[in-house]
Amino acid sequence: KTVFCRGTFSPKLTILDFSLPMSMVRSLNFAPGERNIFLHLLTDCNLSCRHCYINRAMHGTGAVSGDTIRDWLRTFYDPAKDTNCIFLGGEPTLHPELPRAIRWARREGYSSITVDSNGFLLNDFLDKVAPDEVDCLSFSLDGPDAAVNDPIRGRGVFDTCTANLGHAVAKGFATALIYT
Repeated sequence: KTVFCRGTFSPKLTILDFSLPMSMVRSLNFAPGERNIFLHLLTDCNLSCRHCYINRAMHGTGAVSGDTIRDWLRTFYDPAKDTNCIFLGGEPTLHPELPRAIRWARREGYSSITVDSNGFLLNDFLDKVAPDEVDCLSFSLDGPDAAVNDPIRGRGVFDTCTANLGHAVAKGFATALIYT
């Protein structure tokens, strides 16, 4: 299984007590000319990361409705161009319509579908979508271990995120790590 990373990485990436040779790690980059649709489904998040662009005052309980998500997916899709759909938030797995939104995007014809998550994978996300429905399940960390990550994201976040990364890989999902 290949692990994808956005940003820089070292010759060996050590996560979940195993090392991956460079042949199994590649960088995710957006290609020139492709369209990338970033759908922020909600501002709510289960974490309060110190560096988050959605500051604590902006965190809320409101979310884009399923009808609006479907309308956006139809509006932004262009069958004449490669169009990628990236679901994010806040924490997108908090949105109850995320599994349906993924299926709507797939039926609409998006070239790829990515979910950017903090790794908590809430609402039994891995049980509600199949690996072939999501091209990339992207996990966000802020360091190579809990000592670096957790002071930024919160106590226990590194362990939860990496454990869920392992669950996703075991279920056959293509995964990525984003280091911010």
